[in-house]
Amino acid sequence: MDLDTVRTKNAHTQIINDFEERRVDILVGTQMVTKGLDFDNVGIVGVLSADQLLQFPDFRAGERAFQLMLQVSGRAGRKHKRGKVIIQAMNTASPVLGEVLRNDFFSFFQREIQERHEFQYPPFTRLIRITLKHKKPETLNDGAKIFAKTLKSQLGEWVIGPAVPYVGRVRGYFLLDFLIKLPRDSQKIRYAKDTLLDAIQALNTSEGYTTIRVNVDVDPY
Repeated sequence: MDLDTVRTKNAHTQIINDFEERRVDILVGTQMVTKGLDFDNVGIVGVLSADQLLQFPDFRAGERAFQLMLQVSGRAGRKHKRGKVIIQAMNTASPVLGEVLRNDFFSFFQREIQERHEFQYPPFTRLIRITLKHKKPETLNDGAKIFAKTLKSQLGEWVIGPAVPYVGRVRGYFLLDFLIKLPRDSQKIRYAKDTLLDAIQALNTSEGYTTIRVNVDVDPY
C-alpha cells in the first residue's frame, strides 16, 4: 500500500477491507500502513531497512524513526495474543534501535535532548532555512557566493552552507540550502531577519542573478 496503489477513490478502503477480512494475508506498504490501522489478526510486523529512517539528513530523524517503529510495533499482537516484530538494519548498534527494543522512551529522550543541546538544534535554537533555485548550476553556485557573503559578514557562525540538499534537483531547478541557527532571543532573531532581507536584496540587484529564486522557511521541519 503506497501512494501509487491508493490513487483511486476507494482503493485505500478496498485494500484495508481485503486485509481485515483475510482475503489478503500479507500487507506491504510505506509508512501509511502504520497510521490508524487496528487489526485483530496481525501476528508479525516487519520494518525493512530501518537504517534509511535513522540516516535521513534531518536532526529529527532519530525522533521520527523511534516514533514510527514503536507505532508499527503496536500493530502486532492484538486481543491478548502475543505478536512478533522484526526490524531489519545494518547498523544494529544504533542507540535508537536499542531504545525501541526496550520500549525505553526516557533513555531516548535524555540522549536526544543532550545531542540537540550539544549541536544547537531546537528546542534550544530557532532555525531559518533558505533555499536558492536556478535552472543553471553555474549561475546558482555563483549567486550563492554573493548571498553567503552578505549573510556571513553579519551573522558569522550562525550561518551554515551553502549545501546541496538531500534532493538536489526538483522540476528542472537545481537547489542549494543555507541554514541559520539563532539563539532564542527576539532581538537577535529580528536582526537576522533584517540581514536576510538585505542578502536577498543584494542578490536580486546583482546583474546576472536576478532570476535566482529564494525560498525562506522559518522553523522548518
